Amino acid sequence: MELKKLDVPTSSITEVKKSPMDVFAQARKAGTGVYVFNREKIAGVMLTKEQYEELLEELTELRDKQYQPVERELPVPEELEELADALRSSIAKGATVSARHLDERMVAMGFITKKTGFGGVTELLRELGETGKIIYQLRRRENNKIIYAEITAEVDELPRGTDKLMIRKVNLIER
Repeated sequence: MELKKLDVPTSSITEVKKSPMDVFAQARKAGTGVYVFNREKIAGVMLTKEQYEELLEELTELRDKQYQPVERELPVPEELEELADALRSSIAKGATVSARHLDERMVAMGFITKKTGFGGVTELLRELGETGKIIYQLRRRENNKIIYAEITAEVDELPRGTDKLMIRKVNLIER
């Protein structure tokens, strides 16, 4: 595999061993990390303490924005509160997730899969396109009632052929 020219500074393991502070100075001067190579392969990236803390802070902010608790418009019966909490922690409002991954999460929580055929997301996307929702049925019954999870989502504006969904709302319905 041919290496691409990087737009960031590089160093070698030998240079790091000789003078790690020079590599940190290189990162500070460039305002970015320094790729450290070992035998023509990237072994890691060196950052200054400030750069690392800035990245952690930015990551925390992004996670806080993306993983807001799922708002539900319908009240949840007390016996389903545990399931509702599991849904809220697994499927976050505002999150972008592939239809395949959403289906796998729902199956892991005990819902019946929506996938059909090879690849499987066609049925999910068709239902979402027709109704604006994907409705899953829980495998078990509670008090002789069937439990449904109603997921309102939008197809994310990505290149054609992708199956990314933006989660808008998740409701638990008991019938």
